[in-house]
Amino acid sequence: MLRLRHDLTSFQRHCPSEQERSAILWQPLATNATGLPECTNMNHVSDARHVEAPNIAESNQQTSSPGGTMSISITATTTVTGATPSKSVAYAVEDIERDLKATVTPSDQEGANIVLVEGPHNPETYEVRVADGNLEIHAGDDFGFIYGLYAVSREVLGVKDFWFWNDQHFEPVPSIEVADDFALTSKPTAVKYKGFFINDEVLLEDWKYDNDSDKTWRLAFETVYRLGGNMVIPGSGQRGEPHLKLAQDMGFYINQHHACPLGARMFAAAYPGVQPKWPEEEPRFEALWREAIEAQKGKRTVWTLGFRGQGDQPFWNFDPRYATDEARGKLLSEIIQRQYDMVQAADPGAQCCIYLYGEAMELYRAGVLTYPKQVAKIWADNGFGRMVSRRQENNNPRVPAMPTNDGDNGIYYHASFYDLQAANHTTDITNDPRLVAKELEDVIVNGGDDVWIVNASNIKPHVYFLNFIAAIWREGKIDFEKVAKQYIADYYGESNVDAVFDLYEEYWKSAVQYGPNWDDHAGEQYFNHVPRMLITQWLRDKQAPAQDLRWMHDGKNLKEQIDFYRNLIAPAVKRYADLTDKVELAAISAELRGEEDAAELIRDSIGVEVGIYEHSVAASVHVCDALLAGYDEDWQHAFYNAGLASDEFTAGDHAMRDREHGKWEGFWRNDCLTDIKQSAWVCEQLMGYLRCVGDGPHYFQWLRDFMYPAWEKDVFVIMNMENHPTDREIFAAMKAKWGK
Repeated sequence: MLRLRHDLTSFQRHCPSEQERSAILWQPLATNATGLPECTNMNHVSDARHVEAPNIAESNQQTSSPGGTMSISITATTTVTGATPSKSVAYAVEDIERDLKATVTPSDQEGANIVLVEGPHNPETYEVRVADGNLEIHAGDDFGFIYGLYAVSREVLGVKDFWFWNDQHFEPVPSIEVADDFALTSKPTAVKYKGFFINDEVLLEDWKYDNDSDKTWRLAFETVYRLGGNMVIPGSGQRGEPHLKLAQDMGFYINQHHACPLGARMFAAAYPGVQPKWPEEEPRFEALWREAIEAQKGKRTVWTLGFRGQGDQPFWNFDPRYATDEARGKLLSEIIQRQYDMVQAADPGAQCCIYLYGEAMELYRAGVLTYPKQVAKIWADNGFGRMVSRRQENNNPRVPAMPTNDGDNGIYYHASFYDLQAANHTTDITNDPRLVAKELEDVIVNGGDDVWIVNASNIKPHVYFLNFIAAIWREGKIDFEKVAKQYIADYYGESNVDAVFDLYEEYWKSAVQYGPNWDDHAGEQYFNHVPRMLITQWLRDKQAPAQDLRWMHDGKNLKEQIDFYRNLIAPAVKRYADLTDKVELAAISAELRGEEDAAELIRDSIGVEVGIYEHSVAASVHVCDALLAGYDEDWQHAFYNAGLASDEFTAGDHAMRDREHGKWEGFWRNDCLTDIKQSAWVCEQLMGYLRCVGDGPHYFQWLRDFMYPAWEKDVFVIMNMENHPTDREIFAAMKAKWGK
């Protein structure tokens, strides 16, 4: 595919403002009254951008490019004409009209049209070419037109795939000249069904772009199309229902959460108070399945078959009668067959799949799970990019989960994962991206090219990885470094490629390795959930080991677990602090070159991630020091370290919140899964306990130790002459005395 030479990543910072761009984002092209404002260093009216094959250049001519090739002009009068678009294509038409307003200045100059031409074509493909003075998009189906429109947006208008998430700024010009020999021809992608599972979407659900949640989700779905995807799971369980219709209207294939087979309502929500047992409640389960099938039959659907317990866990957790693999596999096989028959009766020929995820993988490998041969098997990574079964609580069998080249196969893959243990939810994967890419390429080699559903969570924190994952679902195999550096050039600018690439390289190299495998690198949950679990167990029972941390270290007592954890993570404090300095140096260097947008993006992307780790790791070390001092009954130092931990966790929360600006105001507010601010709160509770034990019941000694002059603190005429200080006031006095 041809690439533009012009760089749209370093435009004038105030051209236009966030408010101005928000105002025009969703307006149809016909309303030109609110065009983009004049920009300080905008090209003169006579200037134009030229899109050639393959180059573009500046010129004052409107009918020929510098090399003499004839050209057409894309101007403010350009509109999309031709074949009447379907509802799904109409969304893409609106988006390209929005992009025209962002990249071309208002004028009456007559321009070429973008013409949709319907005719015989391979499924989901397109051809773009200049003909009869217009730019034509030839396709034979909705997907072809949708991809073609976004290709024009990207290759002609210069609007990048992650333009929204990376704050691409636009410097509009009077016209864009497209050479007569310009052409784009797509090819079939490596994977048939591919797209995002927008899961654990707590940031997106709380934050609303332009105070409109539909806009947020529309932009998320647009991103999937821009990346060549055609399928989504539009949210987690019941939370996805409000966005299902939009996804269907936009033309996507809909897949369903493995915890909500067939897209059915959760049993507990439909029948409150009724135990979800089989076969006792078989009629009620079937009623929910039938309801879901009737609602979605005839639509683009990749049906998920299966049976999990309420709350996304094995069904036998609710029903101990199924105590053996054989009994569990027999029931699950029977239910899958029943669901398959119901779907095929209502929606003949529909694609169905089963998720070999968690316990289902173990049953399949044990040979006790059967399914109709027409059903695609969806193999799952472990949440860390490795195609092995996931860890569940303390059980980590690492059963191989690479597809096996028999029948239809696909994958459920995590760019984001929430496991309450060691995964990444608000940050990028911390494993070597080359190994992640190799794992995905091996999936295709092993026949896993029918369905890819990628857990993209809240999208913005994961765009670096999502970019190359999508490149693999398109191409099948990539040169990772080339793809990564092109991504950086697109959004940070050519002059920042080496610096930003090096930052991302050091990001995964700085990670804490907690196990022997290449995928055993700690995400931010390791430095939030683990310290909270250690504190909770210490308050509950200082001697007994934390049973829910045996996966981390199966020590004989809690102190041994704390020592292990501290020794493992302490060296990373300096690594992340050093990386923070390098991030800021890269941002300042960009600013000194006048590239304020690049500097801002450096701080907003890799800067946020590194800040989360810098403060969370430092806080976790202080938690360990607090608990270890507590074993020695050194209550003052225990309290002090708990306070330092709370401050570091708060700084970690601020590392996110301080990067909210413009349209991103409030984006990080609902970090409620990793929940760094809760980690700070738990440390505050620990401070209260430690002061109670060490300074109670009368609470005067620490006041004297830290807030009285030396000559007075041991004079006991009266215990205290002031109100008792709060924990925070005592902590501030400790910092003043102890030097932090």
